[in-house]
Amino acid sequence: MEKVGCCCGEGLMFKCVEKMESEMSNSKENEVEDVEELKKRICNHPLYGLLVETHIDCLKVGSNGDLEMKQKLPDQRPCSNLVSQPDLDDFMEAYCMALSKLKEAMEEPQQETLAFLNTMHLQLKDLTITHFETPQPSTTSSGE
Repeated sequence: MEKVGCCCGEGLMFKCVEKMESEMSNSKENEVEDVEELKKRICNHPLYGLLVETHIDCLKVGSNGDLEMKQKLPDQRPCSNLVSQPDLDDFMEAYCMALSKLKEAMEEPQQETLAFLNTMHLQLKDLTITHFETPQPSTTSSGE
């Protein structure tokens, strides 16, 4: 087999690799900027407060009130200079709805479990009360 050589030479090849790495680095920087811009748009969206509140409600489901979550939300006011973003609007609305459904799905088994435990507690309580309240033989005798 014949080896195929590079007609560019190693120096030029090295420069090509450097250029590609530079472009990839710029691409990563652009991605970071895009992510930061998206975060900014989400935080300034009118539904952001509801989204965070719904998320916190989901976290509270398993805590049974033992864990007091105090989340201070900064006063989120949507910027008036933001243009309408139907895709982001749809995403935020769908995400809020998904979190609400998740909360309901998490609460249902918990409520069923609590109902079962309350029923068992009442049954055990009835058994113990009945056991201790058995009729005692009368102490008065008719022969005296």
